[in-house]
Amino acid sequence: MKRIVFALCAISISLSTTAQGNLEKRLQGSPVVDSLVSKVNALGGNASVSYYNDGRLHKTVTFNCPLMNDFHPTLPTGDPKKDAQNHQIDSIRQLRVEQYSRVYEAARNTCKSLTDNAQESYTWEYHRNGVDSVRYTIAIGEYQNGDTMTTYQHNRDVWYYNAPELISFRYNSLPFNDGNQWGYKGFGHFRYEYTPDSVIKQMKELAPFDKTAYTELLQPILKQKGITSRQLYVYHDSTYIFQEKKWDEEEFVMRENTIDPVQKKSETRATIYTMHSKALADTVLSQLKATTWSFLENNSDIDFRFTPDTYYESTKLSELFEHFTPTRVPSFYYICLHSIGDTEFNILVIEGTGDLLMPMEWLILKSWKNGKVVYDKRSKTLTPKQARDYTSAHRFISKRQFEPTD
Repeated sequence: MKRIVFALCAISISLSTTAQGNLEKRLQGSPVVDSLVSKVNALGGNASVSYYNDGRLHKTVTFNCPLMNDFHPTLPTGDPKKDAQNHQIDSIRQLRVEQYSRVYEAARNTCKSLTDNAQESYTWEYHRNGVDSVRYTIAIGEYQNGDTMTTYQHNRDVWYYNAPELISFRYNSLPFNDGNQWGYKGFGHFRYEYTPDSVIKQMKELAPFDKTAYTELLQPILKQKGITSRQLYVYHDSTYIFQEKKWDEEEFVMRENTIDPVQKKSETRATIYTMHSKALADTVLSQLKATTWSFLENNSDIDFRFTPDTYYESTKLSELFEHFTPTRVPSFYYICLHSIGDTEFNILVIEGTGDLLMPMEWLILKSWKNGKVVYDKRSKTLTPKQARDYTSAHRFISKRQFEPTD
């Protein structure tokens, strides 16, 4: 049986190598931006590359580039032990200041280099008395038989629409920076979007998502030796009213409510696959990515978002793959990653209908039904507070309004 499982994984990866090349080639975009992504990540940044289809195929690149307050070493105290500690802390802070500065300059210099061959570009920079504002908006190329590029401007901000490649970079100083040595003096955001085809399909024209076929492709990967699994069930109906809570008291780490049409009943089912080997987790993730590329090569006309550079992150559910079907009773399908340091790695396959709900304590839950919880046997080793602490960052709370396609 082991040989069969590994053989299936090998076949899947082999088939996907060609498929991946075809799809990536179609969505390649600017090699200059790819170089920027590599540089940002090498500097310790977190550039995210995603591919999605909302009626047109897109490739997006996003990352933040904050700048910290200027570095000033701590003055000597005369206490050798204390001075050694301060020197170690100063070294960490100085490195962080330099890393953030290099990410910022990499984004800014890339934008400068791309304006020369742009179809249209807008640049505005203001630097005075410690106040910095930077605006770059760049449109590269134009569609031959499609949309006409449009421009929107508000004060010092300009946006372009309907061009194959669109780039924006915004940076602003913080207005109330107190000068704290660990504080930030400003934040910037870079976004690149490549859309090779101007032809738009309505959501109802997109192909249906073959969940069964995709799930079957994943099973040989997720059932390898060293992986355990368990189930989580979440149910909600109109008899349960959500209460407004403070951010640190929120019940859910993922919550997406439909507001039109409102869902009377919602179900979320998750299968949680757990590994305790980083080597195995990395191998499994590579196989998942390769298999997803293969699946999308043959099903690229479905609604999807795929982020192949996603990795395991502590206290965060990062999304590798997602699909949403806006029918009268909407359905969803997600694959998310999570880790507890370097000791535990989780892959969550989440699917359901109606509103998406993932409780904050999912690590130790067996079920959540209208606020009533049943704990899993794992609750004997993890307390509810520990479970929340391990999953609390970057919460996904939103509302969705849509027109059903059926």
